[in-house]
Amino acid sequence: MKRLKTFFARRAVPAACYILAVAVWLVLSLAHAGSDALAKAQGRMTEQIIPVQSWQLVGLEPAEEQATAESALTLTTTNGDPQMILEDVSGQVVRTLSYTVTFDGDAREMCLYYTTKVGEDYSQDRRVFPQNLGNGQYLYTLPRTSIAALRLDPCSPDENKTVDLTFAPATLTLNAASTLPAWWQYLVPTWYQTFCLILYPALCASAVSLIRSFFAKKEPKKL
Repeated sequence: MKRLKTFFARRAVPAACYILAVAVWLVLSLAHAGSDALAKAQGRMTEQIIPVQSWQLVGLEPAEEQATAESALTLTTTNGDPQMILEDVSGQVVRTLSYTVTFDGDAREMCLYYTTKVGEDYSQDRRVFPQNLGNGQYLYTLPRTSIAALRLDPCSPDENKTVDLTFAPATLTLNAASTLPAWWQYLVPTWYQTFCLILYPALCASAVSLIRSFFAKKEPKKL
């Protein structure tokens, strides 16, 4: 009986840590779902289709003019660091950026920089990389933080080489409905979240067990 009690006592700490971690994660997931639902209801988190021409183009120039935003538009790089900048999105909740593009040349690295304050410099600490959905479709998922400005680096040409980018349609979309999670997806952990839910409770349980063991040795033995 004593061994059975000892067995359950040892398992109680890890079980409590895992239960607490799952409970905290569920609360945060529901809070995120509620926050997004409120932002949608207030009109701060809506699908916005932004023409390529509405972005500030740096190191890029149109290869040809297009009559409408629905048609394709080809941009040609003019230096090794092409950028597309959207200066101010501070009044909006931005979760995703998506678009369709094909390249004539080697695109190499693609990334999306963001700032959390107006006037803040772009930093490698605040950038995300795209998910390639196939057929030239790319999706960037931004972290859950306030977004002030966006800078898309659509490609990184080799030195002394140019790349043609053809956007078809000639638009980029913020918060496309198809890229936002359904209510139940808030409750499904990502691979990284699953890793954290496995690792950190185990580390916490180990730390608690070590502390308990340390103080147990310090207690004076009863006569």
